Amino acid sequence: MAKSNSFKLAELIRVFQYDTSTDRISTSKSLLDANRSKGDLTTTATTQVNLDTFAKASYRAARYVIAMTEGSDFHSTELMLVHDGTNVTLTAYGTLKSGSVLATFDADISGSDLRLRITPATTSSTVTKFDRTTVDA
Repeated sequence: MAKSNSFKLAELIRVFQYDTSTDRISTSKSLLDANRSKGDLTTTATTQVNLDTFAKASYRAARYVIAMTEGSDFHSTELMLVHDGTNVTLTAYGTLKSGSVLATFDADISGSDLRLRITPATTSSTVTKFDRTTVDA
């Protein structure tokens, strides 16, 4: 049975809550945004791999918040990058770690994609999670 537009609207409204005392709307649901994404990767080698890729024609710049865990060591950093279609400029800042550096980062253009590359510092299982925000080209 096809869903009516009224049913779709009712389902949309059902997941939102409005707090009159703070004048805020909230939801426990994830909201999709074409310019935001999340991802994760588990590595067990010290070879460079892609952490994330996106179409270079779609986005000009990106910001990543990255959190890594290896055993009882934690490492978090923010990355900013921008590209001109051929070259990528990358900077890391706001790095916090409980022990040693768990990975290094680089970025490049490969074909039609920009690749964020990670080189883990250890062969022990390292879990890397990220949130990415992009800016349209």
